[in-house]
Amino acid sequence: MPEVSTTRLLRPTVVEEFAAAVRTAAADNIQVQLTGSASLPRVQFDPQRSVQPISTLRCNKVIEHAVSDMTVIAQAGISLEALQQQLAWHNQWLPVDPPALAGRSPVQRTLGGLIATNSLGPLRYKCGDWRFLMLGMRWIDATGTLIKGGGRTVKNVAGYNTPRLMIGAAGTLGAIAEVTLRTFARPADEQCLVMFCSGPEQAQEIIAATMAAPLEPAYIQAIGGQGFADNLLQLPVSPLILVVGFLDRPHLCAGQIATLRALPQLAGVEALAQTAAQAGRLRLWMTSGPPGLLHFRLHALPSQVAGLITALQAAAKVAHARCQVVAEAGQGVLRGTLIRGDHAAAGVFWQSAQDLATQHAAELVLLAADPATGIAPHHGDARLYQRLKGAVDPANIFGNLATTIR
Repeated sequence: MPEVSTTRLLRPTVVEEFAAAVRTAAADNIQVQLTGSASLPRVQFDPQRSVQPISTLRCNKVIEHAVSDMTVIAQAGISLEALQQQLAWHNQWLPVDPPALAGRSPVQRTLGGLIATNSLGPLRYKCGDWRFLMLGMRWIDATGTLIKGGGRTVKNVAGYNTPRLMIGAAGTLGAIAEVTLRTFARPADEQCLVMFCSGPEQAQEIIAATMAAPLEPAYIQAIGGQGFADNLLQLPVSPLILVVGFLDRPHLCAGQIATLRALPQLAGVEALAQTAAQAGRLRLWMTSGPPGLLHFRLHALPSQVAGLITALQAAAKVAHARCQVVAEAGQGVLRGTLIRGDHAAAGVFWQSAQDLATQHAAELVLLAADPATGIAPHHGDARLYQRLKGAVDPANIFGNLATTIR
């Protein structure tokens, strides 16, 4: 495919300037490429048309922080780290711990990029996803018109909640300019219990019991022991490891861990409690994807998580490769990286992963792949997306979605 010709990068500092840049490009039938921290997935552009790159990094201000209402309005170019620092002055935070890919720091990603890629991590189990966190938005459509949706309160939508169209669309349905979000009181402590399971059956029983117990875990994670052996925490190696974490006051976290330990399903299971910095460090590791040949995501039922982790690692072993898999067990979202193996092994493993997805009626998404493997990233069934694209951007100003990172 021929390369797309691009023009000079624009760096607007205010939302109105951002909208004017899109409007000018659209009037000249020029495509718009949105850039921030460069964590967005690749977007496909028509090589026969020019592309105008626009960076959001200078649109990085906190417009308003209503401390008592626990809401914040911020521009799309602000980094997660900068936003968290602003909220921390008032003992508040945004419970978002997005995954990193190939060792890149997730806190440097922009707010707009996180929403556009629907990036969330383990804390989604307790704190909700972007649909819950986001109260309102200002975004720019394919004509350069600045549109407002939602508001500053929970009950602010009558009819369609149009800002939700921007979640996971990778900036191909519109350009996010400003976002109104809920904020939360910063937790006083974080503790977790790490359980070393003998196999998928035992792990699945513990996951089910944890979800049914009178507990309020912040996250329930399942980790394949094959990739966990290389972590820096020097914990024992096990075929499958579960991590259940709590965010609350210290004595309440300790009480919930005691309740978890008392579950009959944990009888005879080796378990290790992690407190404060240890738990936070472990959660950070669980969202940090290492470099590898393939990066993929698998959506399944929570009851299938443990079995799929074991099957994926067995498939990697058959292909003479090694696979790291970390799953949000409560949501049934598995994230995997083929961290060792040659290009031929990657093809063998990927075919096995596709067979597993078909067998379990799960959705398999390839996020990124080493070009030498010959495997192209894809985002699965895109029929609904294409219908939306045809309705909101018929001139294809923002390009087409090539892959999705979540």
